[in-house]
Amino acid sequence: MTETLNVGLNGFGRFGLHLLKYWLDRNEDTPWKIGWINDDSLSLQDAYRLMLQDDYVIFNKYKVYAEGDTLTFLQPNGRKHVLQYSNVPKDRIPWVGLPDLFFECSGKNTIAERCDDFLTGRTKQVLISATSWDADATLVYGFNHQDWRSDLRTISYGSCTVNGFVPLAEWFNAMYGVVSSDVNVIHNEARHKRGGETLLRKFCTLEKSGPQLLSWLAGDRFIVNYTVVPYSGVSMMDMRFRCQRPPTAEQLAGDLSVAMADGGPLAGIYDMDVADIGPEVYNCTAYSAVIIRNAIKVLHDEVYLQTYFDTENSVNRYYDLSTFVARKLLGQESRDDHKVVAFSQPMEAC
Repeated sequence: MTETLNVGLNGFGRFGLHLLKYWLDRNEDTPWKIGWINDDSLSLQDAYRLMLQDDYVIFNKYKVYAEGDTLTFLQPNGRKHVLQYSNVPKDRIPWVGLPDLFFECSGKNTIAERCDDFLTGRTKQVLISATSWDADATLVYGFNHQDWRSDLRTISYGSCTVNGFVPLAEWFNAMYGVVSSDVNVIHNEARHKRGGETLLRKFCTLEKSGPQLLSWLAGDRFIVNYTVVPYSGVSMMDMRFRCQRPPTAEQLAGDLSVAMADGGPLAGIYDMDVADIGPEVYNCTAYSAVIIRNAIKVLHDEVYLQTYFDTENSVNRYYDLSTFVARKLLGQESRDDHKVVAFSQPMEAC
Protein backbone atom coordinates (compact mmCIF):
# COMPACT_ATOMS: atom_id res chain seq x y z
CA MET A 1 0.00 0.00 0.00
CA THR A 2 1.73 3.18 -1.15
CA GLU A 3 -1.01 5.80 -0.99
CA THR A 4 -2.81 6.46 2.29
CA LEU A 5 -5.00 9.10 3.87
CA ASN A 6 -4.12 10.74 7.17
CA VAL A 7 -6.64 10.30 9.99
CA GLY A 8 -7.23 12.15 13.24
CA LEU A 9 -8.99 10.31 16.07
CA ASN A 10 -10.97 12.19 18.72
CA GLY A 11 -11.86 10.04 21.72
CA PHE A 12 -9.66 7.38 23.28
CA GLY A 13 -12.25 5.52 25.31
CA ARG A 14 -13.13 1.87 24.75
CA PHE A 15 -13.99 2.35 21.08
CA GLY A 16 -10.89 4.40 20.31
CA LEU A 17 -8.65 1.95 22.14
CA HIS A 18 -10.00 -1.00 20.15
CA LEU A 19 -9.82 0.94 16.89
CA LEU A 20 -6.17 1.86 17.41
CA LYS A 21 -5.23 -1.78 18.02
CA TYR A 22 -7.40 -3.00 15.13
CA TRP A 23 -5.64 -0.60 12.76
CA LEU A 24 -2.15 -1.39 14.06
CA ASP A 25 -2.72 -5.09 13.43
CA ARG A 26 -3.75 -4.36 9.82
CA ASN A 27 -1.88 -1.15 9.02
CA GLU A 28 0.12 -2.48 6.09
CA ASP A 29 -3.10 -3.23 4.16
CA THR A 30 -5.04 -0.14 5.26
CA PRO A 31 -5.42 2.92 3.00
CA TRP A 32 -5.44 5.27 6.00
CA LYS A 33 -3.16 5.86 8.96
CA ILE A 34 -3.78 7.46 12.33
CA GLY A 35 -1.54 10.47 12.81
CA TRP A 36 -3.27 12.25 15.68
CA ILE A 37 -5.26 11.30 18.79
CA ASN A 38 -7.12 13.63 21.13
CA ASP A 39 -9.02 12.82 24.29
CA ASP A 40 -10.52 15.49 26.52
CA SER A 41 -10.21 13.34 29.65
CA LEU A 42 -7.18 11.08 29.30
CA SER A 43 -3.68 12.55 29.48
CA LEU A 44 -0.88 11.00 27.47
CA GLN A 45 0.27 9.04 30.52
CA ASP A 46 -3.30 7.91 31.22
CA ALA A 47 -3.55 6.59 27.66
CA TYR A 48 -0.16 4.90 27.95
CA ARG A 49 -1.10 3.15 31.21
CA LEU A 50 -4.41 2.07 29.68
CA MET A 51 -2.64 0.37 26.79
CA LEU A 52 -0.26 -1.44 29.15
CA GLN A 53 -2.89 -2.54 31.66
CA ASP A 54 -6.13 -3.19 29.76
CA ASP A 55 -7.55 -6.69 30.28
CA TYR A 56 -8.96 -7.10 26.76
CA VAL A 57 -7.05 -4.93 24.28
CA ILE A 58 -3.49 -6.26 24.38
CA PHE A 59 -0.63 -4.31 22.80
CA ASN A 60 2.15 -6.69 23.86
CA LYS A 61 3.36 -7.41 20.34
CA TYR A 62 4.36 -3.75 20.00
CA LYS A 63 6.92 -1.70 21.87
CA VAL A 64 4.98 1.35 23.07
CA TYR A 65 6.59 4.64 24.09
CA ALA A 66 4.98 7.81 25.47
CA GLU A 67 7.31 10.78 25.19
CA GLY A 68 6.61 14.50 25.03
CA ASP A 69 3.31 14.74 23.17
CA THR A 70 3.68 11.56 21.09
CA LEU A 71 2.79 7.88 21.24
CA THR A 72 5.21 5.65 19.35
CA PHE A 73 4.50 2.05 18.35
CA LEU A 74 7.33 -0.14 17.10
CA GLN A 75 6.41 -3.36 15.27
CA PRO A 76 8.60 -6.49 15.42
CA ASN A 77 9.57 -5.89 11.77
CA GLY A 78 10.91 -2.44 12.64
CA ARG A 79 7.99 -0.46 11.22
CA LYS A 80 7.35 2.59 13.41
CA HIS A 81 4.22 4.67 13.95
CA VAL A 82 4.48 8.05 15.67
CA LEU A 83 1.14 9.60 16.70
CA GLN A 84 0.67 13.12 18.05
CA TYR A 85 -1.39 13.06 21.25
CA SER A 86 -3.38 15.92 22.79
CA ASN A 87 -5.56 16.17 25.88
CA VAL A 88 -7.84 19.16 25.28
CA PRO A 89 -11.54 19.97 24.70
CA LYS A 90 -12.89 19.56 21.18
CA ASP A 91 -12.71 23.28 20.38
CA ARG A 92 -8.97 23.38 21.19
CA ILE A 93 -7.73 20.36 19.25
CA PRO A 94 -4.48 21.63 17.69
CA TRP A 95 -4.53 19.41 14.61
CA VAL A 96 -8.05 20.17 13.34
CA GLY A 97 -7.95 20.66 9.56
CA LEU A 98 -4.81 18.57 9.04
CA PRO A 99 -6.30 15.03 8.63
CA ASP A 100 -7.98 13.89 5.42
CA LEU A 101 -10.57 12.05 7.51
CA PHE A 102 -11.76 12.83 11.05
CA PHE A 103 -12.79 9.90 13.25
CA GLU A 104 -15.18 11.17 15.93
CA CYS A 105 -15.09 8.40 18.54
CA SER A 106 -15.69 10.26 21.79
CA GLY A 107 -19.42 9.55 21.90
CA LYS A 108 -19.93 13.24 22.80
CA ASN A 109 -20.39 14.72 19.33
CA THR A 110 -23.23 12.72 17.81
CA ILE A 111 -25.12 15.86 16.71
CA ALA A 112 -23.90 16.78 13.25
CA GLU A 113 -23.58 20.46 14.13
CA ARG A 114 -20.99 19.61 16.79
CA CYS A 115 -18.80 18.16 14.03
CA ASP A 116 -18.88 21.26 11.83
CA ASP A 117 -15.67 22.64 13.34
CA PHE A 118 -13.82 19.47 12.31
CA LEU A 119 -14.69 19.97 8.61
CA THR A 120 -12.02 22.45 7.67
CA GLY A 121 -8.68 22.49 5.89
CA ARG A 122 -7.87 19.10 4.40
CA THR A 123 -10.63 17.25 6.25
CA LYS A 124 -13.18 15.86 3.81
CA GLN A 125 -15.55 13.87 6.02
CA VAL A 126 -16.27 13.04 9.65
CA LEU A 127 -17.07 9.41 10.54
CA ILE A 128 -19.04 9.17 13.79
CA SER A 129 -18.68 5.98 15.83
CA ALA A 130 -22.22 6.11 17.21
CA THR A 131 -25.81 6.67 16.19
CA SER A 132 -26.32 10.19 14.87
CA TRP A 133 -29.89 11.05 13.99
CA ASP A 134 -28.99 14.07 11.87
CA ALA A 135 -25.79 12.92 10.17
CA ASP A 136 -25.84 13.27 6.40
CA ALA A 137 -25.99 9.48 6.16
CA THR A 138 -25.91 6.33 8.24
CA LEU A 139 -23.81 3.79 6.34
CA VAL A 140 -23.82 0.24 7.66
CA TYR A 141 -21.06 -1.86 6.18
CA GLY A 142 -22.47 -4.88 4.37
CA PHE A 143 -25.87 -3.23 3.99
CA ASN A 144 -25.76 0.22 2.37
CA HIS A 145 -22.12 1.33 2.53
CA GLN A 146 -22.04 1.60 -1.27
CA ASP A 147 -24.41 4.57 -0.95
CA TRP A 148 -21.37 6.63 0.07
CA ARG A 149 -20.90 9.94 -1.76
CA SER A 150 -18.02 12.37 -1.71
CA ASP A 151 -20.33 15.27 -0.81
CA LEU A 152 -21.39 13.70 2.51
CA ARG A 153 -19.94 15.69 5.40
CA THR A 154 -20.95 13.63 8.45
CA ILE A 155 -21.40 9.85 8.34
CA SER A 156 -22.60 7.62 11.17
CA TYR A 157 -21.53 3.99 11.12
CA GLY A 158 -24.67 3.08 13.05
CA SER A 159 -23.99 1.28 16.32
CA CYS A 160 -22.91 -2.13 17.58
CA THR A 161 -26.51 -3.38 17.60
CA VAL A 162 -27.33 -1.83 14.23
CA ASN A 163 -24.32 -3.53 12.65
CA GLY A 164 -25.18 -6.79 14.40
CA PHE A 165 -28.78 -6.85 13.20
CA VAL A 166 -29.41 -4.85 10.01
CA PRO A 167 -27.35 -6.72 7.35
CA LEU A 168 -28.59 -10.09 8.61
CA ALA A 169 -32.20 -8.87 8.74
CA GLU A 170 -31.91 -7.58 5.16
CA TRP A 171 -30.70 -10.99 4.03
CA PHE A 172 -33.45 -12.72 6.02
CA ASN A 173 -36.12 -10.63 4.34
CA ALA A 174 -34.73 -11.29 0.86
CA MET A 175 -34.64 -15.02 1.53
CA TYR A 176 -37.81 -15.67 3.52
CA GLY A 177 -39.93 -12.50 3.62
CA VAL A 178 -39.99 -11.00 7.13
CA VAL A 179 -43.40 -10.06 8.54
CA SER A 180 -42.23 -8.89 11.97
CA SER A 181 -39.22 -9.15 14.22
CA ASP A 182 -38.00 -8.54 17.71
CA VAL A 183 -34.56 -8.52 19.26
CA ASN A 184 -33.48 -9.24 22.82
CA VAL A 185 -30.13 -7.67 23.66
CA ILE A 186 -28.09 -8.51 26.75
CA HIS A 187 -25.52 -5.72 26.62
CA ASN A 188 -22.32 -5.49 28.62
CA GLU A 189 -21.22 -2.42 30.55
CA ALA A 190 -17.66 -1.19 30.80
CA ARG A 191 -16.31 -1.28 34.35
CA HIS A 192 -15.76 2.48 34.53
CA LYS A 193 -19.39 3.17 33.56
CA ARG A 194 -21.10 0.94 36.09
CA GLY A 195 -23.58 2.72 38.25
CA GLY A 196 -24.37 -0.31 40.36
CA GLU A 197 -24.55 -4.09 40.36
CA THR A 198 -28.01 -4.56 38.97
CA LEU A 199 -29.77 -4.98 35.62
CA LEU A 200 -30.89 -1.88 33.74
CA ARG A 201 -33.53 -1.86 31.00
CA LYS A 202 -32.87 0.94 28.49
CA PHE A 203 -33.95 2.27 25.11
CA CYS A 204 -31.85 0.94 22.22
CA THR A 205 -31.22 3.11 19.16
CA LEU A 206 -31.72 0.00 17.00
CA GLU A 207 -35.46 0.15 17.73
CA LYS A 208 -35.69 3.47 15.86
CA SER A 209 -32.87 3.14 13.35
CA GLY A 210 -33.82 -0.42 12.29
CA PRO A 211 -37.10 0.65 10.61
CA GLN A 212 -35.44 3.83 9.30
CA LEU A 213 -32.78 1.81 7.49
CA LEU A 214 -34.90 -1.21 6.50
CA SER A 215 -37.74 0.05 4.32
CA TRP A 216 -39.66 -3.21 4.63
CA LEU A 217 -39.63 -3.24 8.47
CA ALA A 218 -42.51 -1.25 9.94
CA GLY A 219 -41.92 0.32 13.32
CA ASP A 220 -45.06 -1.25 14.76
CA ARG A 221 -43.76 -4.71 13.83
CA PHE A 222 -40.38 -4.41 15.48
CA ILE A 223 -39.44 -4.39 19.16
CA VAL A 224 -36.04 -4.29 20.87
CA ASN A 225 -35.68 -5.39 24.49
CA TYR A 226 -32.36 -3.97 25.65
CA THR A 227 -30.90 -4.89 29.04
CA VAL A 228 -27.56 -3.65 30.36
CA VAL A 229 -25.84 -5.99 32.77
CA PRO A 230 -22.90 -5.24 35.14
CA TYR A 231 -20.51 -7.40 33.15
CA SER A 232 -17.68 -6.39 30.81
CA GLY A 233 -17.49 -9.37 28.47
CA VAL A 234 -19.08 -10.24 25.13
CA SER A 235 -22.79 -9.47 24.72
CA MET A 236 -25.74 -11.46 23.36
CA MET A 237 -28.38 -10.67 20.77
CA ASP A 238 -31.30 -13.07 20.30
CA MET A 239 -33.46 -12.46 17.23
CA ARG A 240 -36.93 -13.56 16.19
CA PHE A 241 -38.21 -13.32 12.61
CA ARG A 242 -41.77 -14.14 11.59
CA CYS A 243 -41.44 -15.20 7.95
CA GLN A 244 -43.75 -15.50 4.96
CA ARG A 245 -41.65 -18.42 3.67
CA PRO A 246 -40.24 -19.98 6.85
CA PRO A 247 -37.29 -22.33 6.37
CA THR A 248 -36.58 -25.43 8.41
CA ALA A 249 -33.72 -25.19 10.88
CA GLU A 250 -31.60 -27.39 8.60
CA GLN A 251 -32.43 -25.31 5.53
CA LEU A 252 -31.61 -22.07 7.34
CA ALA A 253 -28.26 -23.40 8.56
CA GLY A 254 -27.40 -24.43 5.01
CA ASP A 255 -28.49 -21.09 3.53
CA LEU A 256 -26.48 -19.21 6.15
CA SER A 257 -23.38 -21.28 5.40
CA VAL A 258 -23.64 -20.40 1.71
CA ALA A 259 -24.24 -16.70 2.46
CA MET A 260 -21.22 -16.58 4.81
CA ALA A 261 -18.87 -18.34 2.38
CA ASP A 262 -16.37 -16.37 0.29
CA GLY A 263 -18.22 -14.10 -2.10
CA GLY A 264 -21.54 -14.46 -0.25
CA PRO A 265 -23.55 -11.45 0.95
CA LEU A 266 -22.69 -12.13 4.61
CA ALA A 267 -19.04 -13.14 4.10
CA GLY A 268 -16.70 -11.67 6.68
CA ILE A 269 -19.58 -9.99 8.49
CA TYR A 270 -21.24 -12.93 10.25
CA ASP A 271 -20.05 -16.36 11.32
CA MET A 272 -21.70 -19.50 12.68
CA ASP A 273 -20.46 -21.95 15.29
CA VAL A 274 -22.08 -25.33 15.90
CA ALA A 275 -22.46 -25.26 19.67
CA ASP A 276 -22.67 -22.68 22.44
CA ILE A 277 -19.41 -22.76 24.40
CA GLY A 278 -19.88 -19.39 26.06
CA PRO A 279 -19.15 -15.80 25.14
CA GLU A 280 -15.46 -15.55 26.03
CA VAL A 281 -14.19 -17.04 22.75
CA TYR A 282 -15.75 -14.13 20.84
CA ASN A 283 -13.79 -11.41 22.60
CA CYS A 284 -12.41 -9.17 19.81
CA THR A 285 -14.19 -11.16 17.10
CA ALA A 286 -13.89 -9.74 13.58
CA TYR A 287 -17.60 -10.53 13.00
CA SER A 288 -20.62 -8.34 13.67
CA ALA A 289 -22.30 -11.36 15.29
CA VAL A 290 -21.74 -15.10 15.57
CA ILE A 291 -24.79 -17.36 15.25
CA ILE A 292 -25.04 -20.60 17.26
CA ARG A 293 -26.15 -23.36 14.88
CA ASN A 294 -27.57 -25.75 17.49
CA ALA A 295 -29.69 -22.95 18.97
CA ILE A 296 -31.61 -22.25 15.74
CA LYS A 297 -35.31 -22.93 16.31
CA VAL A 298 -38.27 -22.75 13.95
CA LEU A 299 -41.81 -22.79 15.39
CA HIS A 300 -44.45 -22.60 12.67
CA ASP A 301 -43.58 -19.39 10.82
CA GLU A 302 -41.22 -17.97 13.43
CA VAL A 303 -37.44 -18.36 13.39
CA TYR A 304 -35.30 -17.86 16.49
CA LEU A 305 -31.55 -17.14 16.47
CA GLN A 306 -29.03 -16.90 19.28
CA THR A 307 -25.96 -14.77 18.60
CA TYR A 308 -22.94 -13.38 20.41
CA PHE A 309 -21.50 -9.99 19.50
CA ASP A 310 -18.59 -8.04 20.94
CA THR A 311 -20.06 -4.58 21.44
CA GLU A 312 -16.69 -2.93 22.08
CA ASN A 313 -15.12 -4.48 19.01
CA SER A 314 -17.80 -3.27 16.63
CA VAL A 315 -14.82 -1.24 15.45
CA ASN A 316 -14.52 -4.12 12.96
CA ARG A 317 -17.31 -2.62 10.84
CA TYR A 318 -16.17 0.96 11.51
CA TYR A 319 -12.78 -0.11 10.18
CA ASP A 320 -14.34 -1.71 7.10
CA LEU A 321 -16.48 1.36 6.42
CA SER A 322 -13.60 3.80 6.84
CA THR A 323 -11.40 1.63 4.63
CA PHE A 324 -14.07 1.63 1.92
CA VAL A 325 -14.44 5.42 2.22
CA ALA A 326 -10.67 5.97 2.07
CA ARG A 327 -10.34 3.88 -1.07
CA LYS A 328 -13.14 5.83 -2.70
CA LEU A 329 -11.52 9.14 -1.81
CA LEU A 330 -8.20 7.89 -3.17
CA GLY A 331 -9.84 6.74 -6.38
CA GLN A 332 -8.89 3.13 -5.71
CA GLU A 333 -11.21 0.30 -6.71
CA SER A 334 -12.51 -1.32 -3.56
CA ARG A 335 -12.64 -5.08 -3.33
CA ASP A 336 -16.39 -4.91 -2.89
CA ASP A 337 -17.33 -2.45 -5.60
CA HIS A 338 -19.30 -5.26 -7.22
CA LYS A 339 -20.32 -7.28 -4.16
CA VAL A 340 -20.06 -7.25 -0.39
CA VAL A 341 -16.86 -8.74 0.94
CA ALA A 342 -15.60 -7.45 4.28
CA PHE A 343 -12.04 -6.20 4.57
CA SER A 344 -11.51 -7.61 8.05
CA GLN A 345 -8.99 -10.33 8.63
CA PRO A 346 -10.08 -13.47 10.53
CA MET A 347 -10.59 -13.21 14.28
CA GLU A 348 -7.48 -12.71 16.38
CA ALA A 349 -6.90 -11.82 19.98
CA CYS A 350 -7.00 -8.09 20.74
